[in-house]
Amino acid sequence: MPQGLSGTDQLRTSKSFAYIPDSVQTDQDLPAWRDFFKDQYLVALIDTAIRTNLDLKVAVQRIYQAQAGFRYSRQLFFPTVNARAGLGTTRFGDYTVDGVGNFDTNLSNNITEEQRIPGPVPDLFLGLETSWEAGFAGKLRNRKRAAQARYLSSQFGRQHVQTNVVAGVARLYYELLALDNEIKIVRQNQELQQQALDIVSIQKQSGQINELAVKQFQVQLLQTKAIEAELVQMATATENQLNFLLGRFPQRILRADTLVIASQLEVVTTSLPAQLIQNRPDIRQAEQQLRANEAQLKAARASFYPGLNLSGFVALNGFNPSFFINPASLAYTATGSITAPLFNRNAIRNEYWMQAAERKQAFYNYQQTVLQGASEVSSFYNRMMGYQRVGDFKQQEVAELKTATVIANDLFLTGYANYLEVLMVRRNVLEAEIQYAEANKEFLYAYVDLYKALGGGWR
Repeated sequence: MPQGLSGTDQLRTSKSFAYIPDSVQTDQDLPAWRDFFKDQYLVALIDTAIRTNLDLKVAVQRIYQAQAGFRYSRQLFFPTVNARAGLGTTRFGDYTVDGVGNFDTNLSNNITEEQRIPGPVPDLFLGLETSWEAGFAGKLRNRKRAAQARYLSSQFGRQHVQTNVVAGVARLYYELLALDNEIKIVRQNQELQQQALDIVSIQKQSGQINELAVKQFQVQLLQTKAIEAELVQMATATENQLNFLLGRFPQRILRADTLVIASQLEVVTTSLPAQLIQNRPDIRQAEQQLRANEAQLKAARASFYPGLNLSGFVALNGFNPSFFINPASLAYTATGSITAPLFNRNAIRNEYWMQAAERKQAFYNYQQTVLQGASEVSSFYNRMMGYQRVGDFKQQEVAELKTATVIANDLFLTGYANYLEVLMVRRNVLEAEIQYAEANKEFLYAYVDLYKALGGGWR
């Protein structure tokens, strides 16, 4: 018989996450998503998604399917009992063993008139049949364990889908807020650019500047309007994506009128790598799938051993309808047999090696999921902190550029700066404000992704 796996496969996690301060890594439980997200509009959207998202509904059906498989595996421990009623007739040929035997029997003096065999011969059967396979070497027990592990895996799979849905809704919601904020920025700049255009138009009429300057200001205004049109289209597309996650047709998304600020966010502290295995449902799902494959491998190994099969029936059976409901028509049988693979051992051996390979694949998948989880926590935490610093610098840049705008306007009106310098400063202000909004959006993305990477969203 092929030798089993050595059992030396082990997965060891590091004591802490790399590139994350130890003071941030705590053993505290993650908050539930209702407590983690402070925006009531977002909470309402997530609640709707959990109830109506189609991926989650599919995941629930997978749970029912796995649950049915587990119940079926438990029934294999018990005999099957079936009720059977049958009615048939047979006409034996005159030159057959049965035909000649029946004819000769009817001539015998040892039978009564009621026992004479008619021709054709009716056959009435009403009774119970049973069969039972008693597997050796834990074959049925391991099949049950495999089904149970697959059932648990489906439950963790549903939780994993929910974490993706919660994170997806939050990301799209924050993207909508960021786009709204960028549209406000662009429209405010449009008003300032329109005012500047009006001023240079007056100056052109008075002969202070030429037509080229006016055209440059007009071009800048048109570019800003084009940016607004693009942002509005992006906001509509984002709303449609969010409605798709909510399992509904496109409609207006109710949301806050300002971008999220730091005071509205839950402070994120990371857990330890060892806790990550318990918190992340995708890791738990991979773990249960590994256990299912291990149990299935043991069941395949047990197929090399003999099996005990029991069968039988008890029924009323007869060919004379007049005496069918009669104690004399009672019939029963009970048989038992032990079967062992002989010529089909190669097929069983190939099945065993196939299960061994699937078990190895499940272990590597489990290992990969754990490594990916640890990598995501470190990456998203540093990404979040990085964009927080980028946002701080961009905020300072915007403040400096707005001051420069005032100075440029004053210098332009007094003749100490030309219109190109004014245009350059205004363009830089718009770019810096949009970059600041984008930095805030990326910070919120990393904030949500870190929460998901830690295993948040399914509670």
